[in-house]
Amino acid sequence: MPPLRRFYGWPLVAVAWVLYGFGVAPAFYSWGFFLPELIAELGISRTQSGQIFGVYAFVGAAVAPLVGWTLGRFGIRWMITAGSLAAAVGFWLTSRADSVLGLYLSFAIVTAATHAFATLLPAQTLASNWFLKNRALAMGIILTAGGIVGPLWLQLDAWLLEHYSWRTGWVLISGLSVVLAGIAALLVRDRPEDLGQLQDGAASEDEVRRTAAKLGAEHGGGWTASEAMRTPQFYLMVLCGLGYAMPWFVLNAHGRLHLQDLGMSTQVAAAILGSMVLVSTLGRLGGFIADRIRPTKALGIALVVEAAGCAILLVARTPPLAYTAVIAIGLGFGLSYISIAAAFSSFFGRKAFATTTGTRFLIGGVFNAITPALAGMAYERTGSYALAFIGLVAIGIVGATVAFTLRPPQRGAVAPAVVAASGAGPG
Repeated sequence: MPPLRRFYGWPLVAVAWVLYGFGVAPAFYSWGFFLPELIAELGISRTQSGQIFGVYAFVGAAVAPLVGWTLGRFGIRWMITAGSLAAAVGFWLTSRADSVLGLYLSFAIVTAATHAFATLLPAQTLASNWFLKNRALAMGIILTAGGIVGPLWLQLDAWLLEHYSWRTGWVLISGLSVVLAGIAALLVRDRPEDLGQLQDGAASEDEVRRTAAKLGAEHGGGWTASEAMRTPQFYLMVLCGLGYAMPWFVLNAHGRLHLQDLGMSTQVAAAILGSMVLVSTLGRLGGFIADRIRPTKALGIALVVEAAGCAILLVARTPPLAYTAVIAIGLGFGLSYISIAAAFSSFFGRKAFATTTGTRFLIGGVFNAITPALAGMAYERTGSYALAFIGLVAIGIVGATVAFTLRPPQRGAVAPAVVAASGAGPG
């Protein structure tokens, strides 16, 4: 294909925005919002519902290393296409589920395992491949889609519950996934080199190298994935990832139930949770500061803000205080979401990005899977989510402390024998 004169990176950001937002938000946010009706119809407990959502989180994370490998082997474009089509089957099966086992198989396993190939990691990898000096900004723009589509979809969910049922909602999401597959096949391109271009639309390879040197970022090959995963920085950033992800999973699994326990109506709960998701968009856009300051410093600030929101939600008893809490949580989550991805890309380079990030998702997914179930158990034993929120505050503070003190890895941090052995490792 002859080179394009106009840099395709920014139009591709718009395409990725649609694919990511409508690929991830309807499924992720609809589960918790449909939960009261689903519990009433199928007779499952809060612990079981938390376990199902936890397994969904774990399965999506467990396949992440495979997603990273297939992205490198088969390309982003075709993985999003195939993943979207397969996810459509999972969503349709969820609409037909009539038991706990059916929900585990359809939503927690089939849906989670398939739409992971079409959403977060492919979107982040696109931004990492196409951008260098504007990497965090591009990631932030793409990932704002979840924060914008999420609250809009919650309002659609509320309308569907009033006029139809939760089952209709999953049928609609299934059809949408088929449409996204077509968009990906037509418009996605994996790397700027595929169109005869360079990162950020640079005029020459020397310009790209100068930009990388100025930013202190890895350029070209960078680290291999096996090298990166032998550094302490990799595992410390995994810990930071728990600090921002665990509160998000707990609130999306139990948020509406918690707010209704406090006496708030379905519509008020939808507005509060929708605000949390919408405000996370501002945090994601604010992720551009990770292009201006150390990404790990931005991550530390974000984790402090999110932990403060969890602390406020612990004592919130009125809508205004609940709004204050979820605004802080949304801002902190959104900024963390971008800055940790920018940190990974800056530390290890784009060659290792998909595999290292996929492995981070896998490790974090174990904890994200357990946390919603533990929150449900805490409620059923104590009649309150207080213990859950205290734990979320603690992990946020620990993660922030780690992020503020973290520095880029040095080649000397990997033993020579390990480097030699890892030369043929996954990239």
